[in-house]
Amino acid sequence: MADCWQKLDAELDQWLKNDQTATMWWRDDDAARLTPAVKQLVEIAENAEIPLHLAVVPAALEAELTDYLNSQDHTRVLQHGYAHKNYAQKGEGKWELGLHRPVDMLLAELQDGLKILKQAFGSKFLAVQVPPWTRIDTNIVNLLPELGFVGLSMENPRDNIYACSGLRIVNTHCDPIKWKNGPYFKGDDRAVEYLIDHLQLRRTAKTDATEPTGICTHHLDHDKQLWKFLERLAAQTNRHAAVKWISLGTELDHND
Repeated sequence: MADCWQKLDAELDQWLKNDQTATMWWRDDDAARLTPAVKQLVEIAENAEIPLHLAVVPAALEAELTDYLNSQDHTRVLQHGYAHKNYAQKGEGKWELGLHRPVDMLLAELQDGLKILKQAFGSKFLAVQVPPWTRIDTNIVNLLPELGFVGLSMENPRDNIYACSGLRIVNTHCDPIKWKNGPYFKGDDRAVEYLIDHLQLRRTAKTDATEPTGICTHHLDHDKQLWKFLERLAAQTNRHAAVKWISLGTELDHND
């Protein structure tokens, strides 16, 4: 029986046979300060020459991280809420970008966050909102373009729920971490399965075939097995002629 990596190769072989390009992208959440985990993450991406998109928390950003990321060739910065702070009541799940406080206050924070990241990272910063805990009220989404956001990134295949917002939606489809009773790595089989599932849906036109297949990591919560998985994923996909790892800036430029 083929292992998960052979199955991934087999799926990518189908893309190659069909003369299709399997675009992929990488997002990592919760960046704010320079840690050994950030360095390890960036090193994997830089060595593989894969664009890495760090979702940075503006209110917690430290100068040392700014300097480090600006010295790297393959890193881009997205905005991860404002302070990554929960304002919801117990039992509601965690929300920073919900209607739990005055909307004007929330919008002012998000706009301040945009200014912080633009000033810190210049052209490395892409005005894409990555909501903490993958939760954002639809009313807030529709106001993001007025603040200067051009994109929104959450999880699962994109649909038409935010089509009226005018934002470019580019989600992720593989979270390799199990959070309940965790965090810990789900294992190669499960993580690769997520990637194959989305690639198959795209290839067979059962979902939006133009949305790049995304992996979402959380550098602060990686164990040794997950670090090894990322190194192998980078190496194996880079070897396959069907795969193209993209910078989100390219995706945001599309008008389709």
